[in-house]
Amino acid sequence: MNIIFILIGMNVTLVFVFNKSKLDSRIWFIRLLVVNVLLFLIASICLFNNIGKDTAVNSLFVPLIVQLIYYGLSKIFYLTFKRNSVDTFWTMDKSLFIDGWFNFIFYLISILLFLLVL
Repeated sequence: MNIIFILIGMNVTLVFVFNKSKLDSRIWFIRLLVVNVLLFLIASICLFNNIGKDTAVNSLFVPLIVQLIYYGLSKIFYLTFKRNSVDTFWTMDKSLFIDGWFNFIFYLISILLFLLVL
């Protein structure tokens, strides 16, 4: 059961790695935000009622926080460079150096935040 909680808790990071364009799409971002708010509420209810305190229920707090961090970082990137960042995870194009740094920083923050919660 813990593995399922962990995979659900990494939903934003997995979407970022495999299809970053979903996070840049307004409709998909809102859909994912609704799902992550529900996960946050479920984790809060479980925490307050002492349900599953020895499991990875705490990992359900992470997706909402990570999605808000992505939103903030992407807005900063857009205001700085006047464009959205490009997915550089599967390419080695050297002209996308700044985009690669953006992606690296977000990926590092999301993994570290996830590890801190567990």
